[in-house]
Amino acid sequence: MSSKWYPELVEIIEDSLIVYDTCSLLNVYRYSLVNSKRILEYFKKYEDNIWLPYQVKKEFNTNKHKVKSPNLYKNLDKSLITLVNNKHEELLVELSVYEKRGFSKFPELQDQLKSKFEEMNDIIKHFKQDIMDEIGVYKEFIEAADEYLDNLLGSDKVSEEISSVDLLEIIKEGELRYKYKIPPGYEDEGKEKGINKFGDLIIWKEIINKAINSDVVNIIFVTNDTKKDWFLKNSQNVIEEPRKELISEFKHYNNGKNVIIIPFQDFIEEVSDPSDPSRRELLLELRMSNLIKRLPFDAFMQLAENEIQSIDINDVVKKLIHSTSDADKIYINNIIEISTPTVENVILNPNGISIKESEIIYYINAVAECDFSTISSNSSILSYGSIHSDIVLNIELKRKLTEDEKTFIDKFKDNYSDFITIAHYTAETAKYIWGNDDDYDPNISIETYTTCPSCYCNISNINDAGDGFCINCSES
Repeated sequence: MSSKWYPELVEIIEDSLIVYDTCSLLNVYRYSLVNSKRILEYFKKYEDNIWLPYQVKKEFNTNKHKVKSPNLYKNLDKSLITLVNNKHEELLVELSVYEKRGFSKFPELQDQLKSKFEEMNDIIKHFKQDIMDEIGVYKEFIEAADEYLDNLLGSDKVSEEISSVDLLEIIKEGELRYKYKIPPGYEDEGKEKGINKFGDLIIWKEIINKAINSDVVNIIFVTNDTKKDWFLKNSQNVIEEPRKELISEFKHYNNGKNVIIIPFQDFIEEVSDPSDPSRRELLLELRMSNLIKRLPFDAFMQLAENEIQSIDINDVVKKLIHSTSDADKIYINNIIEISTPTVENVILNPNGISIKESEIIYYINAVAECDFSTISSNSSILSYGSIHSDIVLNIELKRKLTEDEKTFIDKFKDNYSDFITIAHYTAETAKYIWGNDDDYDPNISIETYTTCPSCYCNISNINDAGDGFCINCSES
């Protein structure tokens, strides 16, 4: 939890105006079905106190289709069966090398494998049937959430659209504020384009104007945005308080009134009933993203570095051959050397939680952006390039249920490997990037004379392992 700079909200909420930012409203679609229902109930509970800036309505309508997943279950069987069939086809391609050489009992092996893949497809179809009731419940919830939010955003609880004259004034002021890092919104400058980069500032200006024209003394601004253009944080990345410039600006226009800027998860914790047994699971899921941000990023980089060493480069090259352009295939088919991969970046995507007996398991989808430096030879030219591949790691992060966040983070920093399990990983995408060409010494012969049966690259005297494979694929 953040350091508490705000009063007991339950004591003032009935006489306050509650303003949600766009992402707070979208939270109703982001989480597990059970917790999404709970979030919707909190919206309904304090509906009489809600007021929304027009900019929130605009952003919500633009982004809701990117967040909600109405067909999450609908095409589950088709998606999984397609994956199974694709893997079956890949396996048959691999085995074709042995089939051509007339290995005994090979047809029997093919039939057995075909049977197992058909069995997997049957399991998927039966699973879809087993969860039909859950699919119906999920669909009903999405429809209920859509109806509620559409009615809310279509009501008089939303402000009027800002006039073009006032909008131009905000944009001009925004350019100056962002130049000198005056909050809010400057953290979005490089992420959004055009007027959209001023979205936070527009919302802030609407809140100030609402306070000016309202008799309400307290405005509670609930935001899912915890970046440094809204909040001050300590060295442990824990929020200490809202930016003082924001409070000062609000007070300048609204003397005697208060604005309470609070993260969404802290707001839910404040207004929820401590005796409610479902409260803990909801708060744990809401706090997952911030918890992950507070863990040392270097640990995940190192984890990815360790894991990608076991990636089969042949799998990456095969994906590349099927997806690349004819022009790049010239370089790929003539690769004579591939270096050890390096991790350029890791993107962490929270993917839900589960509580099992005495521990919490956080599920994280980590995308490691990796580069494999390559050298290709063609005629008298050496071409230097790289293969960029996204390696997806499914991570399970375990924490004792009795541990507070600080204790867990400290232990994680000491030895992260005690808390992390890689459930599985796969190379998702691959792209060849040409770097530059060099002429090489014509006196040095690098004529290619065969291809590697594993990765299909050309073999020359430079990359010949001496066992029929290239040096990257040789097991000797």
